[in-house]
Amino acid sequence: MSEVISFKVSKEIKEKYERLKNVIDWPAELRAFVEERIRKAERSLVIRRILEKKPREILPRGSVVTAIREDREGD
Repeated sequence: MSEVISFKVSKEIKEKYERLKNVIDWPAELRAFVEERIRKAERSLVIRRILEKKPREILPRGSVVTAIREDREGD
């Protein structure tokens, strides 16, 4: 199910939009822009949350050494 999002632009932008609507697939362009902008914002939030944590909260003590050891033993 699709939802509608609307926003205001200046009269000048609206006129340019109308002139170019046969050249540019506005719905596809705007959808792609919004989707990409949301992905960037979500990544930014995740990175911010990670950076706010103390190193010990991100990886338990010894987990890196254990992972390296398991990788070496796997060969």
